[in-house]
Amino acid sequence: MKVVTSQQIREIDRKAIEENNLSGLTLMENAGLRIFQSLKNIYPDLRLKKVIIFAGSGNNGGDGFVVARHLYNYGVKVKVFLLASFNKIKGEAGENLNIIDKMGVELIETETIKLEEIEGNIQNSDLIIDAILGTGLQGKVTGLKAKIIDLLNIAGKEVVAIDVPSGLNADTGKIEGPCIKATHTITLALPKIGLLLFPGANYAGKVTVEDIGIPPYLLTNKKLKTNIVTQKTVKSLLPFRATYSHKGSFGKVLILAGSVGMTGAAYLVSEAAIRSGTGIVILGIPRSLNPIMEVKLTEVMTLPLAETEKQSLGEDAEETILKLMKDFSVLGIGPGISRQLETQRLVRKIIEKSNIPLVIDADAIYALSEDTTILKKVKAPLVITPHPGEIAKLINMGIDYILDNQLNITREIAQEFGIVVVLKGARTIVANKEGEVYINIGDNSGMATAGSGDVLTGIICSLIAQEADSFSAAIAGVYIHSLAGNLARDIKGERGMIAGDILSQVPQAFLNLEDTVISNM
Repeated sequence: MKVVTSQQIREIDRKAIEENNLSGLTLMENAGLRIFQSLKNIYPDLRLKKVIIFAGSGNNGGDGFVVARHLYNYGVKVKVFLLASFNKIKGEAGENLNIIDKMGVELIETETIKLEEIEGNIQNSDLIIDAILGTGLQGKVTGLKAKIIDLLNIAGKEVVAIDVPSGLNADTGKIEGPCIKATHTITLALPKIGLLLFPGANYAGKVTVEDIGIPPYLLTNKKLKTNIVTQKTVKSLLPFRATYSHKGSFGKVLILAGSVGMTGAAYLVSEAAIRSGTGIVILGIPRSLNPIMEVKLTEVMTLPLAETEKQSLGEDAEETILKLMKDFSVLGIGPGISRQLETQRLVRKIIEKSNIPLVIDADAIYALSEDTTILKKVKAPLVITPHPGEIAKLINMGIDYILDNQLNITREIAQEFGIVVVLKGARTIVANKEGEVYINIGDNSGMATAGSGDVLTGIICSLIAQEADSFSAAIAGVYIHSLAGNLARDIKGERGMIAGDILSQVPQAFLNLEDTVISNM
């Protein structure tokens, strides 16, 4: 499913009207009706509720007026508080306001009554509908609107926002002033980016997308470059597995990971790779640590390599690694590899000279931050999997700037360097060099645990080895990793789960995605 900015949805509305002989009134009527139907689904006792609609002067308010009409006809006790004078509400919104006025729906101009009276009405209601601004936000909410939003947020009532909670930046998810804290958001036609990214996601509540009759070709336009990762998408990206096959059929993964004190990272990434369907995984590890890994790993083979005095991979391992790489499908590099200067130099040399697809994580990303020009020199397909702190170091920007601009930064880096970028977080963002972006929806704090990212790196490597392209592998890998985390949460809970629990559920995550075909012979 596509995800849009406020400008993009306005352009979609315009084309729906101009190219398809739809009218603004028709779209507003469709929106109001679908919102009303959604309210009935959310609240089976809707008829028994006292409902207040706070409506602005624009199309968001107009949608609210249509909802008010359907609620009134349904027998609901409904009041509409206008945040603009009656005679200043024009266009399609004005037409729908006139209709409910003539029907006898109670209308109150907020500018004509005291704030205490508005507060009393809020306290005496069961359900609030926010139709104040929607995607029409211009800067910070101020004045009476801001005061009413504050009253609604402290009232403790259920609040349903139409399209976007008023005060939320629909394009970025930023909250720059007073903003409705919705229980539910019923968004129209397509989700808005600000509903998915934090902190906006915290204000949107449960998001429902409602069809309002816009022709499908406008909603699937390839010029819309932002998408939600869905199960359907991921199933289509999984590499095919032929019944008649052998271990060589599913590729070979080479992992360079681990250093003294960080053998766990090497274990997690390697085991995740073998558990995700690849045929062969070899872990390159500092020589002195090889006995440890021989015990920790059974199905994964280990390769002892030259090391530094600090028991991390040394530059003398370069020739061995480069020769070995020729026989592999993909190289995963970085988990627990250390920030020893010699190791960092080795990492940069291996990345620059690689002739096979790369997945770069953790300390290998740190190595690149010393010389990002390497990213433009690499000829093989390349995926980097940073968290916000690592991306901040990579592009020499503050962490707050990264958090405020996650989607744009991910897209810009992918396009600048011609690579796939996976920016990890509760809303992991995956972007490619064409500027196509996928947002994975995850709400599992248990994933925020040491080693979780190592598991993700292993999954992505494995999918590439099985002949998925790097972008498809990243999208599918992020979703499967998230799904495995959710399965682990069901067993261990968010507080108690660790990366090993996520790893243990990777096979089940794949099983949940794949259709089982049973043949009767």
